[in-house]
Amino acid sequence: MIDPGEIPTSARSAAPAEAMDSLPSLRCLRALATVAERGSVLGAAEALNLSQPAVSRAIRDLEKTLDLSLFERHHGGMLCTEAGELVAHRCRRVLHQFARAERQLAQLPLGGHFHRLAQRLSLRHLRVLVTLAETRNERQAARRLALTQPTVSASLRDLEGRVGTPLFLRTQRGLIATPGGTLLTRHAKVALREMALLQDDIAAWRGEAQGRVVIGALPLTSSLLVPRAVDTLLRERPGLAVTVHEGTYDVLFEALRSGEIDALVGVLHRIDPEEEMTQQVLLHDRLVAVARPGHPLMGHSDLALEALLDWPWIAPPRGTPARHSFDQQFNTLGITPPTPVVEAGNLGVIRALLRDSNRLALISPYQVHYEVQDGHLAYLPLRLQGPPRAIGLTMREDSAPSPALSALRDTLLTVSRALPSSP
Repeated sequence: MIDPGEIPTSARSAAPAEAMDSLPSLRCLRALATVAERGSVLGAAEALNLSQPAVSRAIRDLEKTLDLSLFERHHGGMLCTEAGELVAHRCRRVLHQFARAERQLAQLPLGGHFHRLAQRLSLRHLRVLVTLAETRNERQAARRLALTQPTVSASLRDLEGRVGTPLFLRTQRGLIATPGGTLLTRHAKVALREMALLQDDIAAWRGEAQGRVVIGALPLTSSLLVPRAVDTLLRERPGLAVTVHEGTYDVLFEALRSGEIDALVGVLHRIDPEEEMTQQVLLHDRLVAVARPGHPLMGHSDLALEALLDWPWIAPPRGTPARHSFDQQFNTLGITPPTPVVEAGNLGVIRALLRDSNRLALISPYQVHYEVQDGHLAYLPLRLQGPPRAIGLTMREDSAPSPALSALRDTLLTVSRALPSSP
């Protein structure tokens, strides 16, 4: 299980330094996206304020880097090939992250130069920024990037000079990102992830690989829904690389918006449209009351929640969405929720605390499916009246997601429909 407090640095989805060296430059990406939009080198050169030879050279460099023909050349202009359309889509998504960063940085009370970031920053700037944010140490960042420490320091100084504002504070505990540094790092991570997905898309288009997908699973989906979906997905796409991280909603949502994971599976929350996320409902979930087999209450045929207030309860940690759902079951009936004897969110801990006592818990049936099936826990004869929760898939908006992510979405939909209904 992944520590819910943070996604480990070693498991993050950014490409390693050696893989990043094969990625195209931002200059080439800008040229491709603009030629695809304008339909000619001349139009792109005028839009980018560059010479036609410079734009043509950038396109040739990109085609050489990717070993692909990206355009069909005609007297009337240039049209994207099938591969070119695929690459242009990823280019636009990379450049969109710079536009979002410019807009959001301008809203912060900072003095700086945030215009035309895609023209003024380099791939090395992004790599150094992200790695420093993760390691908080220039020496460790240099080691991971296979650069010298003076090179990393110089790159950071140059980056801060270009944006006109400090991105890190130097403290005895290491580097701490400023608000501007945090925001720019988030968009840099997504841009780098999009560039890594470009390589995955090309490999899949060539039939060379199935790609990679990184899933964030909330605890209530990590016992049944996500494992079944991954198992089905790997049977259909045996070459696919899958990573699953478990954690709290706040940690996983930040990982999603930063490009560290590709999808979040769990309870759906209201999201600000500015986040540019898309959500899809997979199923609706109602909590159930569980206890050990042989619990004294198992002999009753019709229990009422208000009659159970004096029993010892296990509840999720205070301040979590799961705790809100717990309290809501009592609040719906006009009852003050009981004070739990234990607060715990880990299923293994909850199971152990229930098996050897008369404690009670409210939990998703999808979370304890196998515990009940194997006879370790049992459902109490109690029907709760609280509202159901929408369980679904949250992803960054993308009109053309990667083949791996599309396959994951379709598989989750299929598997969720086949899950057993709540008791």
